[in-house]
Amino acid sequence: MKRLLLVDDHAMVRKGLVSILSVLQEDGMLLSCDEAGSGEDALGLLKQYRYDLVVLDIAMPELGGLELLSIIHENWPTLPVLMLSMFPEEQFALRSLKLGASGYLTKKEAADELLLAVGQLLKGKRYLSQSLSTSLINQALASGDNSRPSHATLSNREFQILRSLATGKSLKAIALDLELSIKTVSTYKARLFAKLGFHNDVDLIAYANNHQLT
Repeated sequence: MKRLLLVDDHAMVRKGLVSILSVLQEDGMLLSCDEAGSGEDALGLLKQYRYDLVVLDIAMPELGGLELLSIIHENWPTLPVLMLSMFPEEQFALRSLKLGASGYLTKKEAADELLLAVGQLLKGKRYLSQSLSTSLINQALASGDNSRPSHATLSNREFQILRSLATGKSLKAIALDLELSIKTVSTYKARLFAKLGFHNDVDLIAYANNHQLT
């Protein structure tokens, strides 16, 4: 019996994933799917049960997907995680893989590729869609020029705070979410402003919108 944890804050998305995965059961694979509607709920389940695979949405309130991915990789380093995102691959795929994800799918690809991706990860392999493989090759070839987005230079924490600020969260709220001091969050904010050349929060929000980071 393979036990999966599906993490997405939208119940309809989780229901759709379960429906797609039911095909594997029809093909003879014994499969059990638990669901979590938040990062906090997912952590609670991870501490209670042993899972063979986590399917994790990137965009969730409070404890986001990338943050949860980092926690999973630190505490359960052998547990494969398939990231599921509504965002374009070029924005989050490479960062997800560097944080420990075993695969990455956009939600529009999920209907066609989820079964293949889950099958590969359950065998201990990685899964990269054809479009993602092409995108990563293009990024590698472009690594020496100016075609990479400026936010690619940010650390994971700076990138996390950039996205939080872009959604309108205050420094205090971000500090509470990340269990950091307000002073530390302010320091990260100053660093990312310097790296990206922002003068104010309006610049940050405009940049995030232009690059589909929220």
